[in-house]
Amino acid sequence: MRLYTASEMSRADANAQSLGIPGIVLMERAGSAMARLALERFSPERALVVAGGGNNGGDGFVVARELHRAGVEVAVCATREEYRGDPETNLRTLQNLGVRFCGREELADELAAADLVVDALLGTGFSGEVREDAARIIREINASGTRVFSVDVPSGVDGSTGEVGGEAVRAEMTACAHAVKVGCVVSPGCDHAGEVVAVDIGVPSEAEVESSVVLGDREELRGLVPRTAQPAHKYSAGTLLVVAGSRQMTGAAVMSVLGAQRAGCGIIFLVVPGSAASAVDARLTETIVSGAPEDGEGHLNPEALGEVLERAERASAVVVGPAIGRTGESRRLVEGILREVEVPVLLDADGVTSLAGSDALARREAPTVITPHAGELGRILDVGAGEISARRLHHAREAARRFGCCVLLKGNDTIVAEGERVSVNPTGSVALATAGTGDVLSGVIGALLSRGMGVYDAARVGAWTHGRAAHLWLEETGWPAESMVATDLVPLLPRALGELV
Repeated sequence: MRLYTASEMSRADANAQSLGIPGIVLMERAGSAMARLALERFSPERALVVAGGGNNGGDGFVVARELHRAGVEVAVCATREEYRGDPETNLRTLQNLGVRFCGREELADELAAADLVVDALLGTGFSGEVREDAARIIREINASGTRVFSVDVPSGVDGSTGEVGGEAVRAEMTACAHAVKVGCVVSPGCDHAGEVVAVDIGVPSEAEVESSVVLGDREELRGLVPRTAQPAHKYSAGTLLVVAGSRQMTGAAVMSVLGAQRAGCGIIFLVVPGSAASAVDARLTETIVSGAPEDGEGHLNPEALGEVLERAERASAVVVGPAIGRTGESRRLVEGILREVEVPVLLDADGVTSLAGSDALARREAPTVITPHAGELGRILDVGAGEISARRLHHAREAARRFGCCVLLKGNDTIVAEGERVSVNPTGSVALATAGTGDVLSGVIGALLSRGMGVYDAARVGAWTHGRAAHLWLEETGWPAESMVATDLVPLLPRALGELV
């Protein structure tokens, strides 16, 4: 599925027109396709179209005309005093057809009478905070309880980033012209968009532009996972070192290893605090477990670095962080690993948090991927978790730039950023909002790194596989999402990963 920002869509539109396709033809195709979709999904008897200025309002006028032609009782609230160009042409057509128009003072009554609202108030190019006159309309739409169908992007959502600066429409469905807009798949915008569908408006392939953000779906990722070639042995199939766990939290280390095993890693070394080694070893029969020096609280201390580096000599990738603690000693251990280990390193959980205020990550030159949630990323960027959540795309890119690494920002819309490349994962699920799932994800990505994948592709494939396993569990059990636990993912990882081979 193609993703476009507002500027990318504008360029593709302009390219199509330069090839000889008039803008009004593109508007006609967009509005007609959207109207067909609205009729198919909602079967409205009475519809209210709220149309703002520009081409978004023009698309809304075409939708209104086609709904009218289909026998729907339509009212149109045009929020601009004057329209020009293609939108004006379609407005005049509605007037000639006798379609009823209403003023803003009648909006509440019209909302109450309608069984579908078509939101064409603000366009894809909107950014910032909604002005009060439009915000008032959005509040009325949201408060009405009427089903909402948004044109191209829910009004109030930044179509290029998903940011919401104030009021924003909450749609049940959003129909995007030609390509899904980035703001419809990145939080918080995706939380307003509902089901998102792209409709064909006739833009030829010659008019396409390169996307700055891609959707990491099955089609995009298929074929990236390396296969073990003959002749093979356990070390040639990928060697992973996991540094995780504490005396009181052995489960994080276990789940990381289980995830790595099912993602095809040939052999796994695990370093845990000495006091936890026997218990962990009993649970992981296929793993080589080593106990290392710990502090009084049962967390690995800097003296464990020697054991880690000895094991790292045979590893093709390293996972560091789950449940290792957030102490100053944990930080020194992580800094030592980043400084001394030259194979790809994944930092998760405490491994990320421990680096708040440190320059060790920025100074590292070898491949690195970090997998924080909003709170963890906020700590190393020195901003609040709420700010991270409000501007997820911006902060993922900023962290990748500042630290020179690949960033996987967890969430329903998990974002993977490295350099200029950005990918959004479509398989997120609320079922994954439970303890331990991040540890499983770390193991999966670590295994893929150990098998030779680059950090960007390993992170994207890992995120997709992780989310797909959750979907498979939900499909198989029919149980509520809240009932899933992290270990439910493990037996389904091979089937999910197999869909990409």
